[in-house]
Amino acid sequence: MVLADRIVRPIRRFMEASRHISAGDYAVQVPEVGSDELSRLAGEFNRMATQVGRYHAMNIEEVIAERNKGEAVLASIEDALLIFDPQLRVTGINPAARRLFGPLAQSGAVGCAEVVPDVRVCALVRETVRAGSPPNLPDEERILSLKGEGRTAHYLFSVTGIGSGRNLSGAVLLLRDITRLKQAEQLKNDFIMAASHELRTPLTSLGMSVDLLLEHASGSLAEKDRELLVAAHEEVARMKSLVSDLLDLSRIEAGRIEMEFEPVPVETLFSHVQSVFRSQMEMKDVSFLREMDGEGTSVRADANKVAWVLSNLVSNALRYVGRGGSIALRAHDDGAWVRLAVADDGPGIPREYQSRIFQKFVQVGDQGSEGSGLGLAICKEIVRAHGGTIWVESEPGRGSTFIFTLPKVIRET
Repeated sequence: MVLADRIVRPIRRFMEASRHISAGDYAVQVPEVGSDELSRLAGEFNRMATQVGRYHAMNIEEVIAERNKGEAVLASIEDALLIFDPQLRVTGINPAARRLFGPLAQSGAVGCAEVVPDVRVCALVRETVRAGSPPNLPDEERILSLKGEGRTAHYLFSVTGIGSGRNLSGAVLLLRDITRLKQAEQLKNDFIMAASHELRTPLTSLGMSVDLLLEHASGSLAEKDRELLVAAHEEVARMKSLVSDLLDLSRIEAGRIEMEFEPVPVETLFSHVQSVFRSQMEMKDVSFLREMDGEGTSVRADANKVAWVLSNLVSNALRYVGRGGSIALRAHDDGAWVRLAVADDGPGIPREYQSRIFQKFVQVGDQGSEGSGLGLAICKEIVRAHGGTIWVESEPGRGSTFIFTLPKVIRET
């Protein structure tokens, strides 16, 4: 009995010490009694416990250091930043976001919808977590406007997934304050509208004077002088067109242009555009095609504005397509929307222009100097006023297709 107790007692000490280590107590020691194998084992066990305790302390210090480093980085970012888990709960927030969203954002386990007042933002975070990557949205669709303290602030938001592929552990929402940029853009637009309006009167007078000279005095002028007068007439006409485009664009952007929405048959729009460009098509030997899903499709639109968009797109295509080429008008039923397209077999658009082609004053190559660079920007604003979107699909050397969507008129059955 005494022998059994001498053997079992050290084993019980080892078991008890192991429980202490499992519980996080790395300071436990097993008594080293005697010089037999159990005593030497106790010594090794004690050294192991001491070493594990050191490693544990080192890991804790590293974790704390990394956490402090992360918090310092978050605090140093001037843009508002929120971190969400896969269930769209806020798990991290920096001081800028706390100031922006108030006390609610500082409480734990709140959802995205409780903090961010715009459902589009939370939908983007949800889609990022679900799909593994954020949807590709243009900048104008990634602007969040928040009212407070007597002013409206504007933020450009972006979402980035935490992790890789579909195994995301959350998402990061970044909001960059662009209020000053929006204010500067508004001032610029107001200036353009005012300047364009003031330029119309002197340009009209100048145009009338040049026209009168061409009509009554051109016969008595030398050939070179008459050529200068004709050039002046063309430049005044170009300036008047530019001023008119600037005014139209400024009014549309400011929401000051009236839209008369009504059901418009797509067939009517296509027929109008075809009649406008028939003679130019024949002169250049360009074939004109029409492709439609159905004859009775109608859109809810301002007929004059949409006809202007189609005419501008066809005019651009006619400028670039070669003799004997083709231009096609297409309409595709896409559920609640109708996709309208103008396709050509011209040289296509270089890739470096495709992402900027709807911006103001952007012109493609040297041929673009014939226009003002505002036509596509106006097209974009008109389509946006209808609630649709516009984009281009082009392969250099294989033609271009400009596509835009308009709301479809759903007929009751």
